[in-house]
Amino acid sequence: MPDERRTEQTEDFGAFVCRAVGKPLTPYPYQARLAREGLPELLRVPTGAGKTLAAVLPWLWRGKAFPDDTPRRLVYVLPLRTLVEQTAREVARWLFNQGERASEDPRQACRDDSVVLQMLMGGTDREDDAWQLAPGKPAILIGTQDMVLSRALMRGYAESRPKWPISYALLHSDTQWVFDETQLLGPALPTSAQLQGLRDRLGTAAPTATMWMSATLAEEGLSTADHDVTALRTVELTAEDREGELAKRLDALRTVERLDLPADSKNYPVALARALLARHRPGTRTIAVLNTVERATAVREALRKEAPETDVVLIHSRFRLLERGKAMDLVTADPPSGGRIVISTQVLEAGVDITSLTLFTEAAPWSSIVQRAGRCNRGGEYEDGAALLWSLPPDGRSPAAPYAQEDVDAAAVALGELEGVAVTSTVLQRRPVKQIHELHAVLRRRDLLQLFDTMPDLTGADIDVSPWIRDGDDTGVFVAWRDWAGSEGRPAEDEPRARRDELCPAPIADVRKLVTLPGGRRLWVRDRVGGQWRWASRADVVPGAVLLADARAGWYDSELGWSPAVTTPVEPVTPVEPGEDREGTPPADGDALGDDPLSESRDTWVGLARHLTDVEEEVAAVAKGLRLPGLAAEVVEAAALAGRYHDLGKCHEVFQATLRRGGQNPPDGLLAKSPGSGGRHSRRHLRHELVSALMLTSPECRLLEDRPERELIVYLVAAHHGRVRISVRSVADEALQRPPLLLGVADGDHTPAFELTTGEHVNAFTLSTSSLRIGAADAPGSAADGSWTERAVALRDRPDLGPFRLAYLEALVRIADMRVSRRYREEG
Repeated sequence: MPDERRTEQTEDFGAFVCRAVGKPLTPYPYQARLAREGLPELLRVPTGAGKTLAAVLPWLWRGKAFPDDTPRRLVYVLPLRTLVEQTAREVARWLFNQGERASEDPRQACRDDSVVLQMLMGGTDREDDAWQLAPGKPAILIGTQDMVLSRALMRGYAESRPKWPISYALLHSDTQWVFDETQLLGPALPTSAQLQGLRDRLGTAAPTATMWMSATLAEEGLSTADHDVTALRTVELTAEDREGELAKRLDALRTVERLDLPADSKNYPVALARALLARHRPGTRTIAVLNTVERATAVREALRKEAPETDVVLIHSRFRLLERGKAMDLVTADPPSGGRIVISTQVLEAGVDITSLTLFTEAAPWSSIVQRAGRCNRGGEYEDGAALLWSLPPDGRSPAAPYAQEDVDAAAVALGELEGVAVTSTVLQRRPVKQIHELHAVLRRRDLLQLFDTMPDLTGADIDVSPWIRDGDDTGVFVAWRDWAGSEGRPAEDEPRARRDELCPAPIADVRKLVTLPGGRRLWVRDRVGGQWRWASRADVVPGAVLLADARAGWYDSELGWSPAVTTPVEPVTPVEPGEDREGTPPADGDALGDDPLSESRDTWVGLARHLTDVEEEVAAVAKGLRLPGLAAEVVEAAALAGRYHDLGKCHEVFQATLRRGGQNPPDGLLAKSPGSGGRHSRRHLRHELVSALMLTSPECRLLEDRPERELIVYLVAAHHGRVRISVRSVADEALQRPPLLLGVADGDHTPAFELTTGEHVNAFTLSTSSLRIGAADAPGSAADGSWTERAVALRDRPDLGPFRLAYLEALVRIADMRVSRRYREEG
């Protein structure tokens, strides 16, 4: 039912849409319905019917009309990076026209704008933490299923480990999820349904909902062990929608015709190139959609040889941001007088609002055929109709790859039955074509709980979440190229992490072959524990990994994208200097276990007592601006107290010595921040937050006496950097040292007495790690009563907390710490 609690003086939705798009435009009736009633669970409308607008602008409008009932964050999930960039550009334009952003470029700074717009794409970027630092602001997050769902599973691809719990917390609270182009999501579809069901069952800090958008998805496709589909609200086009401007799109015709192409994979690209040239018409766009990157590249090369003067653009998922952006600009621009031929893979299958007079597609699952056909005579521009050409893929080792042979065969039969028929998108959508039900790994509740622990195993590896995100043959890593000609072909010790614009997606199988090549063509990875750059091994090539390559190695071409056969040097995106510090950019949390870059405050010494007070106050300030109906006042107060005590452990003599090396003339007293880096700790893996937790749990500690949430406070103190959470263990050679170390802490370490600004006295302590014995959290009797793991698991599984709410409390403390640290740097 329509929501009657609309705020006064809210702009009419129709006028709101016109202002956003920058021209007169009447929303389709179904779009206006979403603005009135809110987003449903399932939006089933055909391609070209304005799904992107329907997902974003009703949510944005409702945020003003019904602010108390509208989630603060909109998370828009797409299957392909090209769709992310295009969608972000469109949304940025809408926000700019609404006065919500200072720029139409989605990559421009948005910290001071009313609505945060962030692409979740991996790599480092100056605005990566804008949405995290301001959890109370409206935010639109757009990313691929890999980048977003890996964060929702506490294993963020190409994201630093300390950020995992923050992303996890915010994505599962006060968020409206939108999954677009569901036919391409694979295992991400049931995973998304399971996550919504688990949120409903386990509870969140604030309500979170999901909408799935597709032309073909049925409710049954969202039925999982924990997600009930019996009460899903579904919105479809009505008779009123099928009139007017939308009717022109829905009634647009394209005539089906099979091309007679050779089955031989060697001769296929040339034959297809010649057929495309014969059917291409000046002034128009011709599109060819191939099922694999390799075949698309081969057809592009054949076109270049057959007709060098022809305007040809290749677009697929394996380009760096710069080259992909240039190619997409050409793809979407009006064709020149001679026309343009676009060679593509699935990246143009969905979400891209372009049209063509002639479209060729290889046989693929029917849902993909329906989507691809939507790029042919999309808006009914060609009244006499257009050509929808097709053929079977050529023979080879796996001719149907990446699809199931049965699905390709079924689609071929259906297309053959339509030979010579002029069809509309509605006819294609409604045609019953059998498509096998894909079997995917199912995320269970026990899996979600196991993923809550972020401590790597004894080999430094993490749980692989890729089976729940993308099909195994389609998983990938990221490669960035650096010029090390003057440094013996290896990264410097302080080589910066890869930036987003440097990253190129690459298939895991390709990269695993490259890491074993002889002759010095090496790939480098940053060690998860030690933080040093080292040669990558096959074991390092896991989904979402980021690797650096020597630019002289090749493997990339600006027009072809990722190409392992290319041996010419790669031009780095921009020169990157070791130790580079971009002006105005806070240091990011490092991946190495001993990293703590936020203890640098840029030209300012900060005392420990002051910092603890500042963070406690900031936790309360952050929480005050949020809607947290799922969190009791007592646990929010516990988070603020955790802010008061979070950095007690910085009083440790090793940490103090490091801080005092960070600048000249350090002041007297205990410090929390120094003007610069003092280098590595003398105990390499020291975690000060572990020291804080050990101080608070010491039998002599009186700071938490009579506190009702003592265990929660201690956990939040320990967890605020995302490293000391469920399990704690020695790393590297710590256990062999005398005395043995546990994340840089030894039994018998002493901490000094000092005073807090609250007047509380912190005693001197002798630390004991006895409560941190390793135990398997879920195995009965595996750990002694009172072990750290058992206490942490008890909090994680507490009915009024659960993983989503506990992570949110962690995030409150960490966000407050980050905001205070940024303020020090700006004041300095």
